[in-house]
Amino acid sequence: MKNLLTHIKAGHLYVCGLIIIILSLIPSFILGKNSIVYYHDQLDGELIAYIYQAKYLFSGQNIIPEFMNGAGKSALVAPAPLAVFLFRIFPPFTSYMILLIMGQFCAYTGMFQLIRATLQNHYVALITALLFAFLPFLPVYGLSQYGIPMLLYCFLMLCKKKPCILPLLYIALYTAMSSPVLIGFVWILIGFLLLLYFLCTKKVHQQKPLLLSFVMMLGIYIATNLSLISQLVGIGSSYESHKAEYTLTPLPLFTQWLSYLTNNTSHATDYHGHILIAVLGTMLLGLLFYKKLQSETGKLLKYLIILFVFTCSICFSAALWETSFIIGIREHFGALKSFQFSRVLWLTPTLWYSMLALCFTIFLKEKSYLRLPQLAISFVVLAMVGIACLKGSFVKPNLQELLQKDMKQLSWSDYLALGVMNQVEDYLLNETGQSIKDYTVVSLGIDPSAALYHGFYCIDGYSNNYDLAHKHAFRNVIAPELNKNDYLKSSFDGWGNRCYLFSSEIPGYYNIEKNSFWYNQLELNTQALKNLGCNYILSAAYIVNAEDLHLNLLREEPFNTETSYYQIFLYEIN
Repeated sequence: MKNLLTHIKAGHLYVCGLIIIILSLIPSFILGKNSIVYYHDQLDGELIAYIYQAKYLFSGQNIIPEFMNGAGKSALVAPAPLAVFLFRIFPPFTSYMILLIMGQFCAYTGMFQLIRATLQNHYVALITALLFAFLPFLPVYGLSQYGIPMLLYCFLMLCKKKPCILPLLYIALYTAMSSPVLIGFVWILIGFLLLLYFLCTKKVHQQKPLLLSFVMMLGIYIATNLSLISQLVGIGSSYESHKAEYTLTPLPLFTQWLSYLTNNTSHATDYHGHILIAVLGTMLLGLLFYKKLQSETGKLLKYLIILFVFTCSICFSAALWETSFIIGIREHFGALKSFQFSRVLWLTPTLWYSMLALCFTIFLKEKSYLRLPQLAISFVVLAMVGIACLKGSFVKPNLQELLQKDMKQLSWSDYLALGVMNQVEDYLLNETGQSIKDYTVVSLGIDPSAALYHGFYCIDGYSNNYDLAHKHAFRNVIAPELNKNDYLKSSFDGWGNRCYLFSSEIPGYYNIEKNSFWYNQLELNTQALKNLGCNYILSAAYIVNAEDLHLNLLREEPFNTETSYYQIFLYEIN
């Protein structure tokens, strides 16, 4: 009877948290395409990968003609292969919202189940799960980060020899909705290490379901990323990737390790600074008064220390990967040179919030004279982490957009120039008789993803794996501007993922708001543009010296709408 009541209480708490998640999505549903979306590595790149992978899903062709003058499909690899079917069925914004809802649901449910199963505290599970669900992960990465707690819970169920059909189904879903190069390599490595451990301890037979789940993950990763794997091993049509020219900058081991341990990392923002203080404080107090602790609390303290040491080890391995010694080795191995092992840090948000749950549980279980100050500290930490999570989540900017009409934030509609690009296409069709397939464009002062979103054929784009030959050809176009700015030159030559028209007048800025800027001294090799087959420049700002560049402004009045962020000047290349 007691277990039944406990189960009912857990169910009620879970539903309460789920209602909060649903309510947080209401502003985005109201705003629709005017929702504020974090655009870096979403709208500028991964969204385009989904759209064109979906468009040519069953075409049988290996190129995407709209992207970078006909780049190979491996130039636009979708981070969550199964999600390509979403974009095949639904419009892009609807598909994006489905990814967001699925991610938050799995993040919340997974963390709730993981904490509940390991710590048997439903309130701590609820608090931790809600905080984790509101972390600013990127939906375009599918379940790569959102789905980690649920994945660990499924592994735990397999270890405990629970019925394995549902855990295996979720593990298969997670694998198909995540990227092998962003996070999948971590799970394959863990599976290999577990296999070695079970072989040494002669427990392979006892853990067959768990080991088979890792074999299944490996198989799915291979099956869903065949084009990328084929390119890496040189099978079929392939090209030399621009990553061959990556310039790797070594970083000091201790400084970088400390930075990873104390700060947020790229796409793994978790606001764990306050959690780190709580963890260190809990471990210090626990060790000082270890002999006075209850046996169960002492066991939890050991788990906390183990998790902290494991997290420190992950941060150390990521920092080690970026030292001069390791970089020297990587530069002699093609694929390893550009491989970002630091993505292993995508595990750490789950680890930090698990440690936070352990801290809360330890304070709640230990009945000592220190309990009141411990609880007070816990609530302070909870408040600080909670405020940080809500401020960094998608909820805050969308609430502001609803309630504060004077807020200037780039929305989905703004970034992709909805309503503006359509005017350009209609103008060219009416004035020249050319359909969108009859010409090629390049963007200036506006991210190329806007043109690509609308189906324009482009010579530019954002990719982490395109043809080195195209990079060299495109460099001829922007060489005059690169020579005027060391930052732009080193960024393009040593990295080059952004194959954009750069300007030294606004280095590193790709989104020019209408009526805010003019190009006064732009220098481009327009003959090189013509050699690439480019016909028009879509510029977000007026080019004062257009005649010197052999550019003809087709319409004095720029294309825009009353509410658009951009205006577009259409230049023909003579």
